[in-house]
Amino acid sequence: MKSTFHNIIKLCLCISLFCGVFIQKTVHADELNLFSDKAISILADNGEVIYSKNANKVDFPASTTKIMTAMVMMDHLKENDKIQMTKRSIQEEKSNSQILFSEGEVLDRNTALKTMMILSANDLAYAIGERVGGNMDNFVKMMNEKAKKIGANHTNFMNPNGLHHANHYTTAQDLALITKAALKYPLIIKAMGTKDAHINTSKQKNVYIFNRGKMFKNPYFYAGKTGYTDSARNTLIEIDKKDGQMIINILLRSSKPQYLQDINLMDSYAFSKIHKKTLIKQSDWQKKVTIRDDLIQTKIAKDLAFLTSLGTNTNYEIKLNPSSTIGEKYKENGIAKNQILGDVEVWANNEKVLSTDLLAAKSYDRPTILSLSTFLIAGSIILLLVVIFYISRPKRKREYM
Repeated sequence: MKSTFHNIIKLCLCISLFCGVFIQKTVHADELNLFSDKAISILADNGEVIYSKNANKVDFPASTTKIMTAMVMMDHLKENDKIQMTKRSIQEEKSNSQILFSEGEVLDRNTALKTMMILSANDLAYAIGERVGGNMDNFVKMMNEKAKKIGANHTNFMNPNGLHHANHYTTAQDLALITKAALKYPLIIKAMGTKDAHINTSKQKNVYIFNRGKMFKNPYFYAGKTGYTDSARNTLIEIDKKDGQMIINILLRSSKPQYLQDINLMDSYAFSKIHKKTLIKQSDWQKKVTIRDDLIQTKIAKDLAFLTSLGTNTNYEIKLNPSSTIGEKYKENGIAKNQILGDVEVWANNEKVLSTDLLAAKSYDRPTILSLSTFLIAGSIILLLVVIFYISRPKRKREYM
């Protein structure tokens, strides 16, 4: 019954803001005349698609795979944990000549992360998989489970380094989602934005390593990861930032001379379209929610404002979602000012673009008497029962003398 009641509340509190009928469409296909076969640009904040070309077609990710390897490692290893190079790991195809590992060589977690992302070290990525998963099959399973959790449903990993395998694939859309998830790992993004470094292992000291990628020439470059195999051709993850606006660009099946031009075109287009949209300011929020038959004045944790590339006449929907437990909390303890009552979501084109906390605007004592509506309902029931009682009483036969 309570679940039904809360669903009714949510339904009643769903507010639509209609600002016209025009919705700006995402730019697709060859409108930017890109060389890359598959590409996508999304807003880093909320995943809104700005540009898309064959973004849902599967292809090989090559070494961009290592962004998932890095996330799984960070999920399971602590800063002081070690990765040891094994006999099997050093047999992987070499991707650099700047540092050559030997069997038994040890790196700490953060050094391994930095080295893998700067050098795209295939052998080190394999050693990470062995260390974290216990065996490679288990680590690959962990990678795929995380991909599905992120929503990358058209992705399948077969190894931690991206060396070619027919069943190792992704899409530009999925890779963008994976990269967006990686933004929650500051050390990964920092490593992806590092051009060079000096590192130490158990056997080598102060080794200078550097990234040969041309992406650092982009004035908006923030972080990135390149990839290449003969089967995948050039692949690229690039996170770019301009005036506080961050976008994620993905290219698959590209070519090194052309992918820099493609990124420049995507940046130019995306940054020209992005603008700040403010739906409601905190000071203008006047919404109330019903909790245990009482109207509770609310406020929002921040302005309903966000970056978007959608047209100014886009239809937005605001949803108020009271917590399923707030009624019981109110009954037991009342409600404190600024207490979280639930959340507020902003949706556009069936996609959530913003979420923030729904708060109590002031304090409310716990209810000690029946609310007016409850009292009226109870009174009506009692009155009805009394009427039924009198109507249904057996009538006495009158005796006549």
